[in-house]
Amino acid sequence: MANGYVKVFRKVLDNPNATNPYFLAVWSYLLLKATHKPYVMRIAGEDRTLNPGDLVCSCRQVAKYFDINKDTVNNILTTMEKDSMIRRTFHARKTVISVVNWSSYQDRPDASPDAPWDTLPDTLPDTNKKIEERRNILDSEKRGKVSASRVKKDGDSLAKAREVMDEFNQRAGKKYRSHASSDHLTTIRARLEEGFTKDEMVEVIDHKVKELKGTENESKWLNPTTLFRPQNIERNLDWARNADNIEIARLTKEFRKYEQSNPAEAADILSKIRGLQRKRNGERTLQS
Repeated sequence: MANGYVKVFRKVLDNPNATNPYFLAVWSYLLLKATHKPYVMRIAGEDRTLNPGDLVCSCRQVAKYFDINKDTVNNILTTMEKDSMIRRTFHARKTVISVVNWSSYQDRPDASPDAPWDTLPDTLPDTNKKIEERRNILDSEKRGKVSASRVKKDGDSLAKAREVMDEFNQRAGKKYRSHASSDHLTTIRARLEEGFTKDEMVEVIDHKVKELKGTENESKWLNPTTLFRPQNIERNLDWARNADNIEIARLTKEFRKYEQSNPAEAADILSKIRGLQRKRNGERTLQS
């Protein structure tokens, strides 16, 4: 599909959201990433067929590609769904996005995704040859830069993963080694590269330490690989945040109880509430 193309019809500009550059960018991303032929993929423990116009995609993945907030991506996808441009089918840990009316717009002889560039209508072969030559020259010039960039990126990724490992060891009272070949470190790096942040992973660590430390399950489950497996991290993060919300609600009730009768106790409770809220990254803090 690397040498193929998709059609983008002008009437997309009639959509009132087309003035938002991210809307058009996400739409183009979906068109270009969608499969052009059926294939079977393992999703939620079952073999499922992805049809032309389908793709497995998450808000986090698109947000990382365009370097934007994942909530922005979710709002755009929700708008597209309301406008009947896409459908979303949610499975455990995976979302399938289907471009509506894909076959009506793309499944025509002149829109074959695998058609060579020099066979496209109204396109001169020699022009395409020159384009290919220029691309090869640029690729060769960039190759050296890309290699150096990749080395730096790998080094940065390893350093960030070691920071998470250090946080885990400190908070869990463990002594896992953070050498480059460590399975635990490999798991942490993979999640960081998927777009999870250090702060999010620390949230999971704090929650699971509180839940598992000193229990019979500590030795089996309190380790980075188990906490940050692909099938575990989203669930653990949700549980951690729900636990914070429950604790905030409990402390808020205590704060109201002591606000008038014991100002010193109320102030101590309020400090705990604000600490939890700061950890929740931007949630509105309770005002005294």
